[in-house]
Amino acid sequence: MRILFFLILLAKFNTMGAQKNASKDFQVITFEESKKYNIRNMKDHAFPDYNGATSLFIDDNTLFVFPNIDRGSCLIISKNKYEEMIANNSYPVLPENNTPYFLYKDLMNKEGFTKENMIKVLKDIGLDYNEDTFYTDAEKLVKTLSEDEKKKFVVPALYFIGEDLLKLCPEADWSFSKRWYFHPFNEPILAYDDHSFSFYYLNVLLERKLLEDKKMTFKSIYKKVEKYYIKESWFWEKH
Repeated sequence: MRILFFLILLAKFNTMGAQKNASKDFQVITFEESKKYNIRNMKDHAFPDYNGATSLFIDDNTLFVFPNIDRGSCLIISKNKYEEMIANNSYPVLPENNTPYFLYKDLMNKEGFTKENMIKVLKDIGLDYNEDTFYTDAEKLVKTLSEDEKKKFVVPALYFIGEDLLKLCPEADWSFSKRWYFHPFNEPILAYDDHSFSFYYLNVLLERKLLEDKKMTFKSIYKKVEKYYIKESWFWEKH
C-alpha cells in the first residue's frame, strides 16, 4: 500500500513538473550564456521589420532569438510563442530596454514630450512645478519617492534639464532617435538640420542618481552635461 501511495505521489509531481515546464514559453539568457549555442548550424526563422531581431531554429519547435544590439540578452523560446509576439508586438522587457525611455515610451515622441505632460507627471508624484525652484524642489521630492516613482521622475527631469540645455542652442528642436532592441523606443535628442545632440549621457546620470542612489545633485548633473555639450559644441551646433 505504501509503495502504491508513493508511486501515485511521484506521478502527480511529475505531471505538475511537466505542466510547469510546458507553461514556460521562453527563457532569457545573457550574451555569455548564448555562446554555448552553435548558431552557425541553425536555420533561419524570421527577421521581423519591427525590431530587427534574428530568430534561428534550435529544433522544430524551439527558437534562438537575439536582438540587433551588440552583446544583448537573447531568448530561447517556443516557435508558437515567438510568432505570437511578432504578430502583436508583445516582446518581453529585457535588461537592455528596462529603462524610463521604454517604460514611458508614450511620452517619448513629439506629441508626448511636452511641458504640459511633464507637469502632469510631476503632479502625479507630488510636485507642483515651479520654474524658479525646480532643482531645489526636485531634491526634496526624491527623498520621498518609491523606486517606481523615481523611475517615473526620470522623464520630467530629462525634459526640464534638457530645456535648460536648449537655451545654449536655441535654434535646435527636440527630436527622437529610434532605439531598436526587442521593444523599440525613442531616445530624445536636440537636433539641427544635419546635427544632433544625444541625451543618453543625461539619462545615465539621472538613472545613477535616482535608481542607484549615487550622491549628486540635479544641478551638478546639469553642469556635467552642459560642460560636455560646450566641449563638443563645434560638432553639435549649426554651422
